[in-house]
Amino acid sequence: MKTFKRLALTVFVLLVGGWVLYLSVFKPAPVALPEAKSMPADADMSTIYGLAPGLLEVEVIPEMVLQTRDGPLTLTAFYPDTEGAFPLVLFSHGNFSNRRAYDRIIRHWVSHGYVVLAPDHLDAGGMLNGILAMTRYGNDGVMQQRPRDLINILDGLDDLAAQSSELDRRIDRSRVASAGHSFGAFTAQMLGGADAAVPGTDSRLRERDTRIQAVVAFSPPGPMFDMVDEQSWQNMKAPQLVTTGTWDVEARFFRDWRLHAMSYERGVEGLNSLLVTEGTDHYFGNLICRLEREVEPQADALMMANAVSLAFLDAQMKGDQQASNFLASDTLATVTDGFAQVSQR
Repeated sequence: MKTFKRLALTVFVLLVGGWVLYLSVFKPAPVALPEAKSMPADADMSTIYGLAPGLLEVEVIPEMVLQTRDGPLTLTAFYPDTEGAFPLVLFSHGNFSNRRAYDRIIRHWVSHGYVVLAPDHLDAGGMLNGILAMTRYGNDGVMQQRPRDLINILDGLDDLAAQSSELDRRIDRSRVASAGHSFGAFTAQMLGGADAAVPGTDSRLRERDTRIQAVVAFSPPGPMFDMVDEQSWQNMKAPQLVTTGTWDVEARFFRDWRLHAMSYERGVEGLNSLLVTEGTDHYFGNLICRLEREVEPQADALMMANAVSLAFLDAQMKGDQQASNFLASDTLATVTDGFAQVSQR
């Protein structure tokens, strides 16, 4: 038995090592980035909805552990430091990232009156751990567990309440949205009705949860893993906001930034909004997901994403007519001289 375990471990390490070697050595040709407009220095930002941080202080519970049907789940809770019950947003991190790599987005929402719960998924904690998870559970296993993590949080709100009454009394359980970035964006979309093919079969992965009333998807994938395909969003029932940028490319998988807008184009008509910002990459420089990148931060682009995502959430979760009117207008494109534009279909 010990010999078998050592052999299995050796094979496992070789597989992971080979994958890492492939990623580091066999690099495809880089993608030529298009010229991009910058934010006008004299732009009058006062007419952009939700641009400034809100007035509410943000409280953070750095680590909570929820015992679920699938094992323990670690998450961070963010809530406004004021009395009241606020809409709940479940946030799913990108592949190989972690629950604390998106504070610059999450804190903006919370300061305007939202509660956010953000878990670590199986693939959290860096490339090596992510590859280990993919190898152990398969792409489909990891993909399906991610939305289950968010569903487990909703099912476990009473257990979280027992851990923190301060958190519990600020959650309005009747108003729930899902959100995420990259792989996490598709996770959030799955709760809204998106699905994925299971390679070699006629079945599809589905984890729709009718408690989800809106979806915010930062840079969601186009075709991925032979699982996400052009049909993946045709049954989405929840309204969604999709965001991407003209530098949102990756040489191995997404050589055209427009692939990240596929879910906007393929989603059910009448439920989709899209934010596109000029010269914006997958990580807003180094402001989300991969904070260790040694590149220039794209602060203007993140500011636009925070404002538009807040407007979308306010319109969908709070019924704010001013937010709806802003999204339907050409205000953003006009003020930013085309640096940032919102579309709806």
